[in-house]
Amino acid sequence: MPVPSSIDRRVLRTYLADHLTGATAGRARAQKMKQWYGDTEIGPELAVVADEIDEEHRHLEGVIDRLGLRQPVVLRAVARAGEAAGRLKTNGRGLMRSPMTPLLEIELLRGAVNAKQGLWQTLADCGEALRPGDGIHEG
Repeated sequence: MPVPSSIDRRVLRTYLADHLTGATAGRARAQKMKQWYGDTEIGPELAVVADEIDEEHRHLEGVIDRLGLRQPVVLRAVARAGEAAGRLKTNGRGLMRSPMTPLLEIELLRGAVNAKQGLWQTLADCGEALRPGDGIHEG
């Protein structure tokens, strides 16, 4: 489905690309956390959240595709690199993880989920141009 002429295609593409970049980094972090904490008390719930984040990421890619907008490969690579760099932090413990790491990572995921809620609300508020029948609100 093409982007309606009432919506600036470049602005929408940039907006969705920025969210996709964040979603790519968030998905990578969630999957790593699922691995790292799988055998801990938070493991089962974290696995559910990581899988939901992965599903939402695929849905966002589908929305971008259905709108006929190109997905910026460079930004996605930057997101992956940024997520990896985010794991290289000085916590005064050398190569060991800080006991605060799980809490901080969960807070990062919560922030990412809140941002994504804003994306979906903004798209829903865009008007009739992106409402039912467009495939955005499906699956």
